[in-house]
Parts: sequence; C-alpha cells; structure tokens
Amino acid sequence: MDYKSANSKAWDWEAGHGSAWARIATEEDIEKARNGEPGIRVTINRNVPKEWIEPLKGKAVLALAASGGQQGPVLSAFGCGVTVLDISERMLERDRKASELYGLDIKCIRGDMENLSAFRDKEFEGIVNPVSMNFIEDIGHVFREGNRILSEGGSLIFGIANPALYLFDDRLLAKGRMKVKYTLPFSDTKSLSKKELEKRIGKNDTVEFSHTLDAIIRGVTEAGFHIAGFFSDTSSFEPIDSFLSDCYLAFRCIKVNDL
Repeated sequence: MDYKSANSKAWDWEAGHGSAWARIATEEDIEKARNGEPGIRVTINRNVPKEWIEPLKGKAVLALAASGGQQGPVLSAFGCGVTVLDISERMLERDRKASELYGLDIKCIRGDMENLSAFRDKEFEGIVNPVSMNFIEDIGHVFREGNRILSEGGSLIFGIANPALYLFDDRLLAKGRMKVKYTLPFSDTKSLSKKELEKRIGKNDTVEFSHTLDAIIRGVTEAGFHIAGFFSDTSSFEPIDSFLSDCYLAFRCIKVNDL
C-alpha cells in the first residue's frame, strides 16, 4: 500500500481540524525568538534546551517534516536561514501564513523526508525534526541522508516515540484502559489486518511504525553522528504517563564524519 499518500492526506486533514502541531506560533513566540529565546519542541511538551539551538543562529537549517507554522517560523525569527520540507501541503500553508504574518523568510518544499535528493551535500548546518519518524518505515535512510546534507559539526535534532507506546490496544487505550496487544517492532502495515488498516486510513488516521532502540541509537551513530544531548518527555495522556514517563525521546546529534 502507498502509506505515504495516506499520511499526506491524514496531515492535510489534521491541519484543518485543530491538530496541536498545526497551531501557528504566536506573536509572543516570535518576539521571544527575535530576542534570543527560541521555544522549539521536537516532542510533545518540553522545549529543547536553548544551548541546542543557539549554535544554529545565522546558519542554514532544514526543518524536516516540520511544517505547521511552529518550528520553522521560530527558527527564522531567531535568525536561521530556514527551509521547511513536509509531505503535507496544508501543513506547509501554515508556515507560509506565519511567514507572511510575521515578515519572515521561509522556503517551503513539499516532499518526502526519506527523499532528500533535492539538497546538496553539506547544504545545511542544522536539521530540526519534530517527532515524525514514526510515520516512515526506514529511519536509517533519513540518518544517512541527514549526514550527507549536513556540514561537518552540524547538528541533527529530532524527537521520536518510545517504541513501548505501540504495545497497547489503541481502541481500549482511548477509553483509558491499558492492555498489551502488539509485539514490537509495530507496523500499521503489518501488525493490523487489511480491514483494520483500511478502517484506520478511512478515519484519516496516520499510518505509523515503531522503531527499536537499536534502530534509533545504533542507526544514528552508524550514520556518522555523535549523540551530544538527550531528554525524554511525557505524552499528556494520563493513562500512558502513569505507566511510562519516557514516552517521547529527544536527541541532539553532531555530525563527526562523512559516510
């Protein structure tokens, strides 16, 4: 199945139905960034440490799968040269609207985060990727391509879901009941029946994949990065948070060598 087209449509739908990731940065957010206090999230609740973002000021940054009017505009207001790449045209419209609203210069490109061939080698000094790698199957390819388009010493900042989140029956979880149902790694395209998957897509839900800690940590280090920073975050959903505090994982990775 063409899960990427399904995810593109799902995020187009989310953009028009109140997704937290499609709320344009406020005037206060932009003013803070212009005054040297950028509030950047790559997980659900916590801003990344300021020291992760400070080295990117005045540098070329790719906001990868990061449309929605938040990270790109804040990075631009902070002084970065920002390119946003995203699979959803309606989410990109949020960035364009923020750009016009606040007088920012943001380049918006519709594309697949697994295909970065449009970018030159070492074109960027930073990549900021809010939690979205769970919408693709091959994160190793993203790490390798991220290495290629980053200059030496450039940083890859990304968030990703803890694979443990995908253990549970999501139908019961929505009712506040936690029951282990799936084995890991989870994949909507393999763990669900054809009927279940079709129903999910019909409801404009995203198609998702868990990724093992091995695929995340070994994947990023084998792609030529050094892990220089890490924190975890909650989900803002009490049944899950009462069970697991490390729901989302955030990494700052520095390119140390070319592949």
